[in-house]
Amino acid sequence: MPRTFRSGSPEHIAYNLLLFAGVVLLLPLWVPWVLLFRKRRANFFDRLGIYGLPSSSKEQGPVIWTHAVSVGETNASVPLLRRLKEHLPQARLLLSNVTLTGRGTAEKALSGVVDERFYFPFDIPGVCGRFLDRVRPDIVVIVETEIWPNFLAECLQRGIPVVITNGRISERSFRGYSRFRWLFASALRTLSAISTQTRDDADRFVALGADPAIVAVGGNLKFDVSHSAKSALPIVLALEEEKTNGTRWIIAGSTHEGEEAIILRAFMASRKVSPQIKLLLAPRHPERFGLVEIMLRQEDIPFARRTLMRAGQNLIEEPVLLLDTVGELSCAYAAAGLAFVGGSLIPKGGHNILEPAWHGVPTVVGPHMGNFQEIFDTFMEAGGLIRAAGEEELADVFVKFASCPDIFKAVGCKGKELFGRFEGASGRNADTILSVMKRSGEAV
Repeated sequence: MPRTFRSGSPEHIAYNLLLFAGVVLLLPLWVPWVLLFRKRRANFFDRLGIYGLPSSSKEQGPVIWTHAVSVGETNASVPLLRRLKEHLPQARLLLSNVTLTGRGTAEKALSGVVDERFYFPFDIPGVCGRFLDRVRPDIVVIVETEIWPNFLAECLQRGIPVVITNGRISERSFRGYSRFRWLFASALRTLSAISTQTRDDADRFVALGADPAIVAVGGNLKFDVSHSAKSALPIVLALEEEKTNGTRWIIAGSTHEGEEAIILRAFMASRKVSPQIKLLLAPRHPERFGLVEIMLRQEDIPFARRTLMRAGQNLIEEPVLLLDTVGELSCAYAAAGLAFVGGSLIPKGGHNILEPAWHGVPTVVGPHMGNFQEIFDTFMEAGGLIRAAGEEELADVFVKFASCPDIFKAVGCKGKELFGRFEGASGRNADTILSVMKRSGEAV
C-alpha cells in the first residue's frame, strides 16, 4: 500500500527537492516569461499570496473552497455550486482559479452564488499553508484533476478533507502520471473521496494508487451545465435575427491551430452551394484571436469581429463572424444549424460536445476525441453525433448541410435526448461532498 504524502515523508522531501531544482534551473527562462507576458504577470503575485488573498472571516456556516483551474472546469462547477447553495444556504462558498479566463468566466456565471473568488496558490508549502490558514475551509473541492502534492499535504496537516469531483484522467494523462506513480499514489492517499466522470476514469485513479474504497462514478457535471437566462444575450439575438433573414449558421467552436484553415476551406465549399450559409468561428484560446484574424485577411475572406459589433447591432453582413470573446459560445450554439467542436481534427483529445447537444444542434467532430471517449462512443453508437475523419469528410458534411440541412435534424434530436439521459451528476457529486462533511463532523 502506498504511503500517504505528508510533510517530512520521503515522497514529500523528494518532490520538494525536485521542485526546488526545477525552479533554480528554469529561473533564467521563467523570469522573462513572467515579465514579458501580461497574462502570466497578471495573477503571479496573487498566487504567491502577496496580493489578492481572500478574506478570513469565519461565519457560522461551513466554508467550502472549490477549485476550478480554467473555463471548462468553472463551467462544470456551476450546477454543483448551485446545488450546494441550495443544500447549505448558510455556507460560505469560495472559488479559486488559475487562469484569467477561468476567473472571468466565474465572475459572469457564478455572480450571487459564490461569496468570494481568488487565484489558487503555487504549490509551495509555505504559500499553500498561508492560503489555508487565511481561508480556514471545512472542505476543499477540486473539480476534475488538479493534483498538487504540497497543497494536499498542507490540507492533511490541518485536518481539512479534500474531495475530487468530476474526476477525469485521459489515457494520455494516465501514461504521464504513471511515470511518477511513486509521487501521485501517495498524493491520492490524502484524499477523502474521488467522484469520477466514468468507470474508466475510476479504474485509472485506482491504478495510480487511490484507495478503491473512496472512488465512485458520479457522472459528468457538464451534462448538468445550466443555460438559464442566456438566450437574451446580444450575440444570440444577432444570430437569431440573421436566421429570420434566411441565414443558416455553422458554428465552429473551441478550434485550435491547424483546424481553422481546414474549416474555412470546408465552409467556402459550402458557400458555393448556398450563399445563405454563414460561419461563426470561435478559437479555443483568446491569445489566438489575432492570429485567426490575420488568417482570414490573408485568405481574403470578409469577416466581422464580435468585439467590434455595435450595441444593438443585429445585422451581420459578412459571411464569417469571429467570436473573439470568452463566455458566449455555449449560448451562441442555440442559433446553429450545424456545429463543429474543435480540438478533434488534430490530436488534442477533443472538447465538450454537450453544449451544442443541449440545444439539439447536429454536431460534427474529427477523429481525435480521446478526452471525451465515453461520451463520444455513446453519442456515436446512438446516432447523436457525426464523425469526420479529416478535411475531405468535413467538407462533405458542410456541403450536404448547405444543400439539404433537414437530413441532419435527426442527429440533433438524438443528441438532445442523450443529454437528458445523462443529467443528474451535480446531485451525485454534491451528495459525495455532503457525505464527507458529515463524516468530518460538519452539520449539514
